[in-house]
Amino acid sequence: MKLYTEEQVIRAIELSFGRSEDEVLAGLTPIELPSDEEIYQAEPKECSGDFDLGVMNGFRKGAKWMRDKIGGNNEQTK
Repeated sequence: MKLYTEEQVIRAIELSFGRSEDEVLAGLTPIELPSDEEIYQAEPKECSGDFDLGVMNGFRKGAKWMRDKIGGNNEQTK
């Protein structure tokens, strides 16, 4: 699944008259959803106690939940 911003969709509509679907889509850059590995790397690396460990776990779960709600593809979702 590819995601586009509202501005990109408006631009695609403007470009669509007289052009093929492939030509229109070639002019857009889809939003890429992060992989599990990228989510893990974005977490804080230092952990000074149980609270920080909970924050890190919450970050990971929240990021994966949001990615999957948006429509993360099966190759990224584990």
